[in-house]
Amino acid sequence: MGSNHHIPVDLPDDLDEIIQRGIDEGKKTVARRRRVKRTVMRSACSLIVVMGLFMGSINLSPAFAAAMEDVPILGQLVRMFGKDWSVAEGGVATDGGTATVTMERDGDTEQMRLDFAKEDAAAYRAEFASYPKTITITLPGTASVDILSEITRAQDTSQYIKSVYVLPTSTSETTALQLELENDAAVQIEEYKAPGSLVIRLLPTDIQLDTIYSVRTLSFSGQEIQAALAPYAGQDIRILQDDQGGFFAELAQYDTREDAMAAASGDVIVEERTGNDVPVCFETMEQYQSSQFLDAYYQLLLSSFTAEPVLDFLDEHLASASPEEQDVLLKGLYGFIQDSDEGLDWQQIASFYKTAGQDVPGYVQQHLKQ
Repeated sequence: MGSNHHIPVDLPDDLDEIIQRGIDEGKKTVARRRRVKRTVMRSACSLIVVMGLFMGSINLSPAFAAAMEDVPILGQLVRMFGKDWSVAEGGVATDGGTATVTMERDGDTEQMRLDFAKEDAAAYRAEFASYPKTITITLPGTASVDILSEITRAQDTSQYIKSVYVLPTSTSETTALQLELENDAAVQIEEYKAPGSLVIRLLPTDIQLDTIYSVRTLSFSGQEIQAALAPYAGQDIRILQDDQGGFFAELAQYDTREDAMAAASGDVIVEERTGNDVPVCFETMEQYQSSQFLDAYYQLLLSSFTAEPVLDFLDEHLASASPEEQDVLLKGLYGFIQDSDEGLDWQQIASFYKTAGQDVPGYVQQHLKQ
């Protein structure tokens, strides 16, 4: 897939001399140790293959090459995809195979490895996406993936990984695995053979704090998500996990709320997210609308220099709000008036608490007596 796209790499000026020195040393070693000739020849051949891959269609950035120096590699490299490659595909078709997930860490570099217990890696499609960052690995022909208990322990100390889980959209014929990142990381995907494996390397990168607007569905349990996705069959969607462990489908991302709202229709909603914010669980449209209502109030509190806009908002909305919303509205009001030195209508403020069936705070009662 990436054969027409190359990342330039700087080669040392004395590369020919370095290679020649390596060949000379290899000859001396073979001459001294005839009994290990076969092993040396295998190593030399492997080196030639790897050098060809690195100098041909597989080109590395200097930063990644430096990061790889201290990371052990098992097996023979088949292909390597560019950093943060959006889609990586490869492997060999299989039927009913299994895979095991393990994790390793070396300094600032972490890796998740899928071992297929075969000569070649099974067929795969790995998709990288952001906001939040995820790597979704679809394995057609792989019946199951065993996520070892060490993964849970590794997550507790990982500087990148939030969670690794099998998506509920998996079937008996295809397994879909998702790696969700807690913090930003550069992602490099590599395929190996002898033994077959797929390696996802995570390396340090700049933090992204851009804000996007996600057009998404409501949240569903793992058992409900298949039926909920039926209307979107054939569409390019991403399955994400929310902050309560539920699942939803993301249909698209936009840079502005206006563009996202224009694209949203029916039962889909628009969620604002920044960087690697964990998506929020919205199981009903009422929950979503309540969240939007309270967000609007929060923004009003932040932008208001006087109490008048806040009191007008409460006068219009407090009586019709739910008890939970009323509690949030009044807590916001109390915090706002504490920082206000202007003359306030304390009678009106007290009436808000009475409308919500709450006791008038002592702070407000003191001003009523003045």
